[in-house]
Amino acid sequence: MKAKEVILLILIILLGVGFHYLKDFRTSVDSWDFHLFRGHPFVFEESLQLKPAVTVEILNTHGRVEVEGAEVEKISVTLEKKVWARNEEEAKKIADRLKLLTTESPNGWLISSNRETFRKKSFETSFRLTVPRETAVKIKNSFGLVRVSKVKEARVENKHDQVDIFEISGPVKVINAFDEVSLMDISGACEVETRHAALLLSRISGPVRVDCAHEEVELFDLRNSISLESRHSKINGVKITGSAEISGSYEPMSFSEVTGSLTIKGHHSPITVDNLKGELRIENIYEPVKLFDLQGNVTVEGKSLDIKARRIRAEKIYLRTSYEDVRLEDFSGELHLELAHGDAFLAPATLSYPIEVKGRYADLNFLWPSGEICPFQAQSKGGEIKWELPRPYDEKKTNGTTIIRAFMGSKSTPRLNLYTTYGKIKVMAKD
Repeated sequence: MKAKEVILLILIILLGVGFHYLKDFRTSVDSWDFHLFRGHPFVFEESLQLKPAVTVEILNTHGRVEVEGAEVEKISVTLEKKVWARNEEEAKKIADRLKLLTTESPNGWLISSNRETFRKKSFETSFRLTVPRETAVKIKNSFGLVRVSKVKEARVENKHDQVDIFEISGPVKVINAFDEVSLMDISGACEVETRHAALLLSRISGPVRVDCAHEEVELFDLRNSISLESRHSKINGVKITGSAEISGSYEPMSFSEVTGSLTIKGHHSPITVDNLKGELRIENIYEPVKLFDLQGNVTVEGKSLDIKARRIRAEKIYLRTSYEDVRLEDFSGELHLELAHGDAFLAPATLSYPIEVKGRYADLNFLWPSGEICPFQAQSKGGEIKWELPRPYDEKKTNGTTIIRAFMGSKSTPRLNLYTTYGKIKVMAKD
């Protein structure tokens, strides 16, 4: 027999042996057996009832946990055992060995199973509970959905799967990673810590604290304060009542219909705020800031921020940026603007408040409200000033620095002061 034929025969034998044992091939990840050929799933259940308790704690992994509060006097517990085996007889033997465990303590019940006693875990364990509404629920799970509703309190830790919590009359705390989290209709305080998990918070009456990263965050109808720290998370907030402190990076942040103070600390984050009644403070770098329909004092500071704002009604407005432009339209309030290496367009609704602009290497364009008069001074070092109002200015000086004064009357100090270096100032009449 030739060498090639011998090698081919050996390969055929090895292939046959491999197929023979392939149905038993398995590997283990996090104590869970994955079978290339797992057999068929068979479902068995074990149920019991417990007397009510202040607290119910469930420990599980690789399976669902669902708890619902109801007008009941006892606690109903069902353990669902989903077993993969070649046949039902083999599956039943495994299911019979897999037991529902309960331990009573002065504080309540601890509910679990004996799954950790199995060396090979070709099964899932899922819990379904119905409890009195005044029960506090604590769950630790992984690799399976957790859903809790209509109880007094919920504390959930669930890695690698979804968490849904609804209609809780007290506080909620969630730790999660790698799947979605939804909290809706919560009366108490909420505390959420997530990684790589989309988050929805809706109709929350208590204060909220969130620490999240790497997935989208949706906030809707929050009725109390919120403190949110995020990294690489897109944030969208609508209808927030109460003070809000938000920090984020590298993803857009958008807020609308906010009543209360709003503080945003961004890092390379586009920021949009629309329809705010309260004080606004923003710190950011390298991304645009857009503001619309604000009622309250405004502070925006940062580097390389393109700032666009319309319809602001405030006592004080403070803006500081560089290397990008500022466009501020239909605003009223005492304005302080510091700008370097960018252009500004200012169109105030009224001149009833002082306006001071300090520019460096910046062109300033000012649209004068029709029918308004205000003591005015413009200075441009190394640049020029263009006056386009029908009424002439009072005084003009040029000696390296161009200065124009208008509407001064008996005033010695202007209420409207525009200053720049190595840039143009243009004063235009509003049509």
